[in-house]
Amino acid sequence: MHSRWPVHAGLRHLARRHVPIRHSHTTLSQPPQTHLITTPTGQTYEPIIGLEVHAQLLTSTKLFSPAPSLPSSSSPNIAVDPTDAAFPGTLPVLNAQAVTLAVKTALALESDIQLVSSFDRKHYFYPDLPPGYQITQFWNPIARGGSLAVGMADGLPYTRRVRFMQIQLEQDSGKSVLGVKDGQTLVDLNRAGVGVLELITEPDLRSSLETVTFLKKLQRLLWYTSISSPDMDEGAWRCDINVSVRPLGAPYGTRTEIKHLVKFTSIKAAIEYEIDRQVQLLELGQPVQQETRSFDPRLAQTVRLRGKEGVQDYRYMPEPDLPSIHLTPAFISNISQTLPEPLDTRRTRLAKQYKLSPYQIEILMSEPGAVEYFEKVAVGRRGGKVANWIIGDLFGSLRSRHLNLLSCTVQPTRLGALIDLVETGRVSGLRAKDILHTMMDGNTQSPLEIAQEQGWILASDVQALEKLCEELLEEFPEMAVKVRNGKTRVIKFFVGEVMKRTKGKSDPVLVAEVFAKLFKM
Repeated sequence: MHSRWPVHAGLRHLARRHVPIRHSHTTLSQPPQTHLITTPTGQTYEPIIGLEVHAQLLTSTKLFSPAPSLPSSSSPNIAVDPTDAAFPGTLPVLNAQAVTLAVKTALALESDIQLVSSFDRKHYFYPDLPPGYQITQFWNPIARGGSLAVGMADGLPYTRRVRFMQIQLEQDSGKSVLGVKDGQTLVDLNRAGVGVLELITEPDLRSSLETVTFLKKLQRLLWYTSISSPDMDEGAWRCDINVSVRPLGAPYGTRTEIKHLVKFTSIKAAIEYEIDRQVQLLELGQPVQQETRSFDPRLAQTVRLRGKEGVQDYRYMPEPDLPSIHLTPAFISNISQTLPEPLDTRRTRLAKQYKLSPYQIEILMSEPGAVEYFEKVAVGRRGGKVANWIIGDLFGSLRSRHLNLLSCTVQPTRLGALIDLVETGRVSGLRAKDILHTMMDGNTQSPLEIAQEQGWILASDVQALEKLCEELLEEFPEMAVKVRNGKTRVIKFFVGEVMKRTKGKSDPVLVAEVFAKLFKM
């Protein structure tokens, strides 16, 4: 982590000593307890970091209204129900799908699901919050506890288990848009009322690296289980960071909150800046103020927004228009049956069962439904070859059409049949890509039927192919001499001639093997 010690004017006498702050990270031989900062005065500080993650739920409608949940990039104010705009006389109606996704999240994180939970009103006044309060779960959330571990497979040299304080349902606010008209703030209420899951962690994290690693894994888990989109640019996934520092072994220090971070690079930079800022204040004997700050990416520093509100400032009160949520063990058990295999368990199994590389596994696990699709295609086939086809050709074709795997029309059996044509030498790899594009464009024929119709079936008569290769050696003796003199690249010339004379119906790999045999290479 980069030290900003000399920035503070009050520390110039220390800066002149040219002694930087020393940041020591945990290594494999150390317990995963901390990331320490040692100042020129000899004091050692420990960062303490907690998170409030806000993930928009993948529901078709909003949390309390029938208005559709649309991406933030949609035209403004086209998905606003009277309830979202807080018209008098309107009443919220809870979205059952949101409850299901919240329970699914709690199960994935091994949280304690509360059989009875309720909603509260959290009061604050923003122009994009029409009623003047947010409906959330503060006193009785839908789940408490749970944890998520990050370790070597996630990019850390050790394992850290991060605990959750609580998981709660709440509605999102709208969006204030600045700079469109001079001196005016425009309000877009498309996002107002969209269902959000807030996941609040215990202050278990100790560095920017740990925090970003944990957030990436949590984001992947929510996407993998089809709970939330990872699209940070659309505002579907964002977090607030609580940071404090303390002398090693001392009680927790005063924390500051950094609001509305949506990029991992900004999260990392904001934490690092805030840690150094607080260390500098404590070294000068100045207190850290409990406050809310934002991160300015242009300046790469946090800036004060306001004093941090307390519980009393939000004037929490029970939501009078919504009854409590009552869950049954049977309801929870049914949802548990829909959970996919745990991330870490699946990662280990894929590597062992299919001999996949870490890269292949991470790509497959980053796309909902990809592992299931892969395993259907991989039956009786080489796992690595199948993974390459899905990751490279299939995903590439989907991206070019702005589609995802969930909307893919090429069934696993058809992709498997296409791979078999290549593996048995009946179709070249290049033509197989053409066949895949043809299938993606809506052709319902089998890969073999497409290849036969287009004349893409390769010649399989090896004896006839060997005879043609021998004839070419006699026809171009000068080129053959070059190969025998060590210029092996000239073989490409002969391969090209074969492909011309067979009108592309020979397997170029097989042709190259025949020439290598003739030249005794």
